[in-house]
Amino acid sequence: MMAEYILAHDLGTSSHKCTAFDRHGRIAASASLTYPTHIGHGGEVEQHPSDWWHAVAVTTRKVLDKITPTSIAAISFSGHMMGGCPIGKDGTPLRASLIHADTRSTVLERYVFERVDKDLFYSATGNRIDSHYPLLKMLWLKENEPEIYRSTAYFLQAKDYLAYRMTGQLGVTDFSDASLTGIYNVNEAAWDEAILRELGLEPELLPEILPSASIIGPVSQAAAHETGLLAGTPVVLGGGDGACAAVGAGALEAGDGYINMGTTAWVSKAVRQPLLDEQQRVFTMCGQDADSYHALGTMQTAGAAYEWAVKVIGGGISYAQAEAEASRVPWGSEAIIFLPYLLGERSPIWNPHARGLFFGLDAGHTRGHLLRAVMEGIGYHLRSIADCLDPDRKVKAYQVIGGAARSQVMQHILSTVLETPIRMNEHTVEASSLGAAMMGGVAVGWFADYNEAKLHMLSPGVSCQPDKRGSGVMRKGYLLQQRLYEKLISEYDVLAELKQEWNKQLSQG
Repeated sequence: MMAEYILAHDLGTSSHKCTAFDRHGRIAASASLTYPTHIGHGGEVEQHPSDWWHAVAVTTRKVLDKITPTSIAAISFSGHMMGGCPIGKDGTPLRASLIHADTRSTVLERYVFERVDKDLFYSATGNRIDSHYPLLKMLWLKENEPEIYRSTAYFLQAKDYLAYRMTGQLGVTDFSDASLTGIYNVNEAAWDEAILRELGLEPELLPEILPSASIIGPVSQAAAHETGLLAGTPVVLGGGDGACAAVGAGALEAGDGYINMGTTAWVSKAVRQPLLDEQQRVFTMCGQDADSYHALGTMQTAGAAYEWAVKVIGGGISYAQAEAEASRVPWGSEAIIFLPYLLGERSPIWNPHARGLFFGLDAGHTRGHLLRAVMEGIGYHLRSIADCLDPDRKVKAYQVIGGAARSQVMQHILSTVLETPIRMNEHTVEASSLGAAMMGGVAVGWFADYNEAKLHMLSPGVSCQPDKRGSGVMRKGYLLQQRLYEKLISEYDVLAELKQEWNKQLSQG
């Protein structure tokens, strides 16, 4: 049988999905599996690589119940980014991986600031100094678990470990994952040895950087035995989920914009060169190659804020009912403004102490008003990121992907708040998987380049235009949200101190 599918593995924050795509982007089979996340005290958020690989093996076998191993042209990967997984020389994980949400290294931020100028750091890496980045995770391990650090051969990202398990090829990564480590120089397209030197980190612990469409080896006999795949099948490196999502959204040319609406959210714009914002509100990520760049800003709680609202305010009503109630409320939620900072906020305010707020409540407001206000508050904040990336408003339309994008109310709010059309293609939820499959298709010669892959594998979907009746109200709501936050900045520090005191009393009984 002719090889007719790319098998895309997409390792998300809470679950893994394996999907077989054909040359036209159609899904032949798909399977998913959740895996545990350990959340401890002091910012600990860990996952074990063995759970990732178990999910890959199980979902692969489920997909192979529907298609044959001989029909697979290649395997490709997408995975969550900004982790720190120390791997020994024999390929064994030396401990659980500190994933992107792990912030225990916050205590080391001052140490880095004392040795590396924050402006020089940003101009070199296109990123801020922040505990989410692998750079600080490496430093934390060196200081707190020195024996593990000394035994480490490579610090790997999630999809790089999976690629190793599939092939036995240890010590490679792609440009997208490298660019969000805090150690990659976007101007030189290489690891920044000056940063490594200043912080006393060894460059040999970092993997070789390759384009996403690189065949790194064949499926090994061991991996074939565990997954049911055919030994010798080409394995493509793939990319971080952000880069795969950009490819899967079709954001390939400079000026293409997209929004990922998941538990967290981000607004992204493809750019010709790294976008270095004077106020460092947004950051730069490489795409599938060294010379492809995306400027983006990340929102901490987008879908998570709406999920919270449905659960807490809605009392556990269905999402369909929440959607129906919110849809009956007029634009502006009848003068309620919601600040969606339930877990602090990243772009563009970078304030870990920021917290949520409803402003303007009166006795006439209903549950539907609050639910819609949360959705509009999410939209307002995404507009604040979009304005940093596209101040001249040159993006003609935003492609929207992710599970939260399925809400029609959210679609209309986003388009109207952004004052820009939005589009959703057929695989809105599977964009990262589709992007990984497109990388695989380019690698094995299905397509000459990514534009040809886009032409064949992306199907145009629905579009949503801004509502002219609501645009004026939403513009005023957006500006009011911005002013409210500015007035509360100093109060958030007081709130953080109060919370710290409360936690201390709680721990003392």
